[in-house]
Amino acid sequence: METTCVHTCNGSCNALEAAEHRQREVIQEYKKFLMQCDIPEVKNILSEMIGYHEKGLVLLTEKKEMLSAEIQTAHDINTMFE
Repeated sequence: METTCVHTCNGSCNALEAAEHRQREVIQEYKKFLMQCDIPEVKNILSEMIGYHEKGLVLLTEKKEMLSAEIQTAHDINTMFE
């Protein structure tokens, strides 16, 4: 997936959307591996990796929402002076 920054996203950042999408794909793939695996040690590693990526996804989502709110606030302020 190729992502290009267009600098006009107004809070819907292409890069952050792509990062979220990739995190979800990795989580799904690791869960698929986890279900197919019979080795307890590998299952533990995969479970740990899933947890890391889920935390990363939560962080991305929170930061994206904060950025969107900040951009919307700046837009609202600018609109008041037009």
